[in-house]
Amino acid sequence: MTQNDALAAYLGPDIFQRLDWAKLTHTQRDAILSVFRVGLGAGAQSGVVSTIDAVMARGKVLICEDGSQWEARERDDAELIEDWGAGALVAIHRQLIYRLDPYQAAEVDLLRL
Repeated sequence: MTQNDALAAYLGPDIFQRLDWAKLTHTQRDAILSVFRVGLGAGAQSGVVSTIDAVMARGKVLICEDGSQWEARERDDAELIEDWGAGALVAIHRQLIYRLDPYQAAEVDLLRL
């Protein structure tokens, strides 16, 4: 089983196809794989790749397709997230949300309502 096969099995075919893996640079691929390696090594799914379903409150709050809800820590982070908008593919790990293409990152906290 290749890394591609393992990642496709873990993410499911729909998300893996949306990644458009063949078009990603080696740096982007390595960044995505490192999120999963750290998360899986910790024994938990602390590394998640998801699509943003909604951005609210001028980027301060975002909801991912998996139902998780996140709050931007600072105004600069909220501005980035607002620019990304719904439909952006992101990786979330250790209170950082990474937009995969083009690469950008913002600090977030998990919202517990």
